[in-house]
Amino acid sequence: MNGIITEKNYPVQGLWIFKSMLGFLLLLIFFVPYSLASTRSSETSKYTVTIFYIVIIAGFAIFHFIVTILRRANFHYSIEENFLTSKQGILSKQQRHIPYGVIQTLLVKQDLFDRVFGLASLTIENAAQGAGYLAVPRQQKVFGIPIGTQQKRQVEMVGFSGNKVNIPGLTKQNAETLKNIVLQKMKENPIEDSQSGL
Repeated sequence: MNGIITEKNYPVQGLWIFKSMLGFLLLLIFFVPYSLASTRSSETSKYTVTIFYIVIIAGFAIFHFIVTILRRANFHYSIEENFLTSKQGILSKQQRHIPYGVIQTLLVKQDLFDRVFGLASLTIENAAQGAGYLAVPRQQKVFGIPIGTQQKRQVEMVGFSGNKVNIPGLTKQNAETLKNIVLQKMKENPIEDSQSGL
């Protein structure tokens, strides 16, 4: 396992970008019939309202698609001898070097759509960099309705946020291989007292 391993060795699959768009597509598919059935005015206003909603949802979907492509294109990771390095940023570039000795958790995750497309995500949690940042999940609300937690949203994105690095869109085999490589690096590079601040 000598040498640097990057996203060129274990790439994020292009299918991941499509998978991230499924939420908008499902919303569009189910919302249009619902809005047609629930509008109680004339036929002309039904179609006007429906077209308005379709344009709004399609606009958000296109914006989300472009941002997802740009985030993916500007995210890079490398597994080096002593550090896991990740770089990201569309407008503001950021770089993080994580010593293997401070990695607390490695998680290979597959949601329903990941299983359908044969994808998986590798999440790496760093104990040293703001570990309490996402310790208590916060409810997100849209029009006062809770739709999930902030912690879950952070894990689903590509790149790092808080104390987590997420590499989504890997094949299941590549995610497991990367996890094993990082585990081996953790064994080879335990944290020293000078690194922990003790």
